[in-house]
Amino acid sequence: MRFQFVIAAIVGLVCKVLATDDGLTDLVTWDKYSLNVNGSRVFINCAEFHYQRLPVPELWPDIFQKLKANGFNAISIYFFWSYHSPSKGVYDFESPGKNVQQLFDMAREAGLWVVARAGPYCNAETNGGGLALWGSDGSLGNLRTSDNTYYQAWLPWVQKIGKLIADNQITNGGPVILNQIENELQETVHSATNTLVLYMEQIEAAFRDAGVAVPFTHNEKGMRSQSWSTDYQDVGGAVNVYGLDSYPGGLSCTNTNTGFNVVRTYYQWFSNYSFTQPSYLPEFEGGWFSAWGSSTFYDQCQAEHDPAFADVYYKNNIGQRVTMQSIYMTFGGTNWGHSAAPVVYTSYDYSAPLRETRQQQTKLLQTKLVNMFASSSPDLLKTYMVGNGTGFRVSSTSVWSWVLKNPDTGSTFTVIQQASTPSTANVTVSVSLDTSAGMITVPDVSLYGRQSKILVTDYTFGNNHTLLYSSSDVLTYGIFDTTSVLVMYLKAGQTGQFALKSEPRLTYTVYGSSAVYSTNGTFTYTQAPGATAVKLSSGVLIYLLEQQTAWTFWAPPTTLTPYPSAQQKLFILGPYLVRSASVSHQVLHIVGDSDTSTTIEACVGPSTIINTIDWNGVRLPATKTPYGSYTATIPGAENRTVTLPSLSASRWHSADSLPEVNPGYDDSRWRVCNKTATLSPVAPLTLPVLFSSDYGFYVGPKIYRGYFSGSDAATAVNITASGGLAFGWNAWLNGVLIGGHAGGAALTTTNAVLDFPEGVVLKRDGGDDNVLTVLVDYHGHDETSTAKGVENPRGILGAALLGGQGGGFKTWKIQGNAGGSKNIDAIRGPMNEGGLYAERLGWFLPGFSPSPSSGFDNSSPMDGISGAGVRFYTTTFHLNLDSDLDVPLGIALSSPAGTVARVMLWVNGYQYGKYVPHIGPQTKFPIPPGVINNRGENTLAISLWAQTDSGARLDAVELVSYGQYQTGFEFNQDWSALQPGWSDDRSQYA
Repeated sequence: MRFQFVIAAIVGLVCKVLATDDGLTDLVTWDKYSLNVNGSRVFINCAEFHYQRLPVPELWPDIFQKLKANGFNAISIYFFWSYHSPSKGVYDFESPGKNVQQLFDMAREAGLWVVARAGPYCNAETNGGGLALWGSDGSLGNLRTSDNTYYQAWLPWVQKIGKLIADNQITNGGPVILNQIENELQETVHSATNTLVLYMEQIEAAFRDAGVAVPFTHNEKGMRSQSWSTDYQDVGGAVNVYGLDSYPGGLSCTNTNTGFNVVRTYYQWFSNYSFTQPSYLPEFEGGWFSAWGSSTFYDQCQAEHDPAFADVYYKNNIGQRVTMQSIYMTFGGTNWGHSAAPVVYTSYDYSAPLRETRQQQTKLLQTKLVNMFASSSPDLLKTYMVGNGTGFRVSSTSVWSWVLKNPDTGSTFTVIQQASTPSTANVTVSVSLDTSAGMITVPDVSLYGRQSKILVTDYTFGNNHTLLYSSSDVLTYGIFDTTSVLVMYLKAGQTGQFALKSEPRLTYTVYGSSAVYSTNGTFTYTQAPGATAVKLSSGVLIYLLEQQTAWTFWAPPTTLTPYPSAQQKLFILGPYLVRSASVSHQVLHIVGDSDTSTTIEACVGPSTIINTIDWNGVRLPATKTPYGSYTATIPGAENRTVTLPSLSASRWHSADSLPEVNPGYDDSRWRVCNKTATLSPVAPLTLPVLFSSDYGFYVGPKIYRGYFSGSDAATAVNITASGGLAFGWNAWLNGVLIGGHAGGAALTTTNAVLDFPEGVVLKRDGGDDNVLTVLVDYHGHDETSTAKGVENPRGILGAALLGGQGGGFKTWKIQGNAGGSKNIDAIRGPMNEGGLYAERLGWFLPGFSPSPSSGFDNSSPMDGISGAGVRFYTTTFHLNLDSDLDVPLGIALSSPAGTVARVMLWVNGYQYGKYVPHIGPQTKFPIPPGVINNRGENTLAISLWAQTDSGARLDAVELVSYGQYQTGFEFNQDWSALQPGWSDDRSQYA
């Protein structure tokens, strides 16, 4: 199938398109081609990052530096209302992990723009979709509509976060260039009086009133509707720059044959619905989330981690004139505490290019190659579609092409990929390229399985040099004094061909293994492993890199601008990561990371003399190459000794963490469940209302105690509970387990009729009451993709005695996290703690001293618990990692087959893992520096909830390393401010 867009071509050639602004600032404008920032066209390479999922502000620069180094010039950030507002009228923007001003400052210092996404609704697989959890009792009203109750609830949030965004927008010297309104809200009815239209207008007005002047944007939820574009049925609520999100690969794990079917209708979609605006993908797949009960964990998602994913998908987007692209997620992080929505578990690795462990994977490195090309190619930012299709300007219908042309310069960009992108076959074709010298047919252009290429013509680079054409991928170029340096890449064994315009009699010298020859000014070569340099008599230096070698190519800017020019870069080849580089006094200073010792090569320009290369403070002699670059050998970390303590051999302390099952337990200070009505949109099954949020307990496990008279003669109880997907619950009568539900990956709400077994001693004489204790687990509040969203109740939905005299329960009481909505630990925030006895008393905090007087003994999680119940374990361990090493660490848990249990782990007071062995899949939990002390003492705590009378134990608790890197980043810090310890007696919350 072939499409020719003749009319679009004519229009692009003869019309001068003027930039549009929002009437409030001309620092960010747009037209149908691209965004313009500070008067220049820019390609937006944006990375999604959620600071909530990395609660260590000192590590945000680590992420930002890695993103910047990999070619990103912007970050997209959600601001979760739920994280900052533990209770109505209370907002925290100052505690570590929640200091938004610090976040903006760090982004600016890293040279990154910010796309702000403050909701009020976010989704993001986070608890309640980011809506305030204090509204989970139903007090938010009709969610995501113009309902006044909802409006009054979210308005203070937008006023406060809007002011912070406004203070940090580009008009005030800050990094914010766009502000997204809501998220994935579908405009299903195009009417000025529709509640969704009114809602969008309310939010837009609130942000403008808060001082936000940058353009508004929004993201369409896939190709499901046509929402909020000024170019399509604009009846109100439209944003300035329309966006479309897309996740075409889904989650591809062990089946490597899935996940490579690209979408080829973006161009038509944008042409229909946002034709006066740049083509923007505000969420494009960087991976996909994994759910409770998945058969695989992220480590096994082979296709999703494949660098071909980035090569095929992201170049396909460029072929469809996309000039704004944000990768969701680029760094996923962790759903620590109870911050996850029920659809995900602790890890939010997302198969993202930058792993949860903060490690770069090859998908990120291939993304870097695409990013660098896009932001180095100004002619790419103003193009029209010449044509596309199978066999279009290629010699075989097995190859699909997109051909774009700049109407001003005549530059063309031909994106080629296999017609069937899942194909792993190797194909070779001839490609016809439209150049200023006429149509040129280039032979022997090969595509290996799952590979894309972008072929250029009339491509200007350096000091007034132009590639007439190239069949190799251009990576980037730089200008170093009088020398122009061009970098291209291919896979080993592939043939490349290029020619320079108006430079016919060039002589050249080759340094490296690639076989290069020239005929009449046309250069042809076969790419060898490694790097080859070609020095031309015109002063141009060309690097021909094998693709995997290109992954180690870095272009650190010499300025903090997010969009450096060709003169504002240094080129460095070889290390795992280059964070920054500068030259002073004949010394090249480089800060970076290295996993293995290697030779680095730096291109700094012919007039710059380098005697020494300073790598992370280590002075190394520099050797000059025949073509003017400098080399040195840097140390790695492969031979460094890292010793981790054995946690199984640690001295453990443990105590019972479910004393509430004892009929005589003192619950006099618990909250009495006495409500007979609720604001919840879901009706209770029995009265009184037992919904946990109605009593101010929003997150974590909750414990109920129900009393009924011995004269009732009941023989069973019918309980319905809800805690989110894969949650579970248990019930004890007068201290004896009578059952519950182990949970299921697809079950948010469960019901069970529990017969009173013969072994239970019931009080039948009408004197003392019988006590039913119910422990309900919690896996988050719903997003609005589940009906009623965050307002779907949690805890017990109904409890009724069966077989008795109809008297029912006399009293119900509830207990949850210490302090309820008071947020008594502002550092760790409102979602870290739940309602287990040990949590309420703070046993998980650093500095807590277990003692026999508190009921502690020396048993370990490997000893376990012999029957149903909850036991709590604590230990300490010491780390002494070298200060110049980054060693990503984690905790690995295992248990015997058939174990039915629920496990949580805390490191230095942070709940950083939920392990449910009978549901899965996660068994290994990354812990970042700042949560863990890489030099010093650490406190580890584990709760073990055995759900059956068979009891439960762990096979092992192991501290594991994911790798080790010699680094110039400061990981050797005092993290104590992030780890407040046990200091106050919490017995009031027992």
